[in-house]
Amino acid sequence: MGKVYVVVGAGFRGFCDALQLIKEPGAKIYMVDREPFFGGISCSGKVRDFSVDKGVHMFDGITRELADNVTEIMDGRVRTIDFVSVSAFNGHLTEGFSLPDLSSLPDDTKTRITAELKLLAADAGKGGAPVPRNLRGLFEARYGATAGGIFAGIFQSIYHIDAKLVQPDAISKTSLGRLKHLDDPLMLALKASDPFLDAVLAARRQALGKVDELVSIYPDTGEAMRGWCVRARKWLEDRGVTMCLGQNIESIESTGDKVRLKTGAHTIDANRIIWTNDNTQALACLLGFDFDTRDLVSNTPMLFATLITRAEHIKDFTYLQNFDPEGKTYRTACAGIYSGQIDADGNSFVTCECPTPIDSERWNNPGQAHHAIWQECKALGIVSPDAELADHAVLRLPCTFKVAKLGYDEEIRAFEAEVGRRMRALIFRDVKPFFRRDIYLDSLRVRDLANA
Repeated sequence: MGKVYVVVGAGFRGFCDALQLIKEPGAKIYMVDREPFFGGISCSGKVRDFSVDKGVHMFDGITRELADNVTEIMDGRVRTIDFVSVSAFNGHLTEGFSLPDLSSLPDDTKTRITAELKLLAADAGKGGAPVPRNLRGLFEARYGATAGGIFAGIFQSIYHIDAKLVQPDAISKTSLGRLKHLDDPLMLALKASDPFLDAVLAARRQALGKVDELVSIYPDTGEAMRGWCVRARKWLEDRGVTMCLGQNIESIESTGDKVRLKTGAHTIDANRIIWTNDNTQALACLLGFDFDTRDLVSNTPMLFATLITRAEHIKDFTYLQNFDPEGKTYRTACAGIYSGQIDADGNSFVTCECPTPIDSERWNNPGQAHHAIWQECKALGIVSPDAELADHAVLRLPCTFKVAKLGYDEEIRAFEAEVGRRMRALIFRDVKPFFRRDIYLDSLRVRDLANA
């Protein structure tokens, strides 16, 4: 008889781990989640008659192997996403680019940025540079004091926390991983002049040409990402995975060389529990010790607006990222168009992620926020100037992008050590991989971890 595994968490990370575990001959897999649906944050909600993702949750830049799996699950009903991205900064729009473009800054500022970059490149060849202690330090180590300060300001406007208080690796969860401050030909020449500069600078993809073999796809069933979530659950069930959804875990205890997990409906004796979510407080409580990292994580609250208008008035693009510190919106997507949703009246929708501090005036009055958001969409060219708002919905999301504050890694290492001491049969998965591609690649090692 094969081994029994319990995957705690039925989001995309849990799916990827289960996808690897079902390859083990004879393995029996259970998936447990307190939510009654499969897919976690990927599972779309309903706004009027539309299925709406809470953010941009497409299969963006994934490996061909994962794309083939998604396509199989969807019975071929996927569409290739040819990204048409836009970014905004300093009142300037850059087509075909999704990172901050500082090329609209005054010439003397851009000259200073270039000079600082060249000094950094010269120092990089000598080695021995100190490791940045925080994200602000990393920005300056990569881009120099001038551009680093600008990026720190952008970060604070989106995430509402000082970059000095955040771990350097938070950069992996942002769109601030490369710098563009000149026109494309000048950026390409500067990148080519030094390996350090090539690693930290950017140019628009159309200027770079094909840079990888990754693909981007999206479900083509008119149900947004919910279409994949529903079918992925059935696909796993057809391969013997037992879904225990809508169930809280009541206890976890060792039973000889196995571990017993109880929910309100199931008692499962397993060889390994794979804990795939970041709810460390719940896990610590189940194992009988205190642990709380809530003060070491910044959750980035947002208002999430769905704006319904005539499809013909929506710009032909994928999404726009607004890096203007005074902007009301951050990421706006033509989600209704790329998800293939146009109603009988010719209406579709855009979605807007709007960083908003809890207890701010806008947070406390979400019903009034759509007016300003709609006007900014017009100003950014996302919808036509003569577009009319047919309907809308604004949600308050208190926890979206999570970034780790200083000291988080030390606490997590202590937590993992304590979990290992109390229950060797439980594997706490590293929560750092953020993009779907990275989560999938990280899952390729789960069978080795489970059999170690």
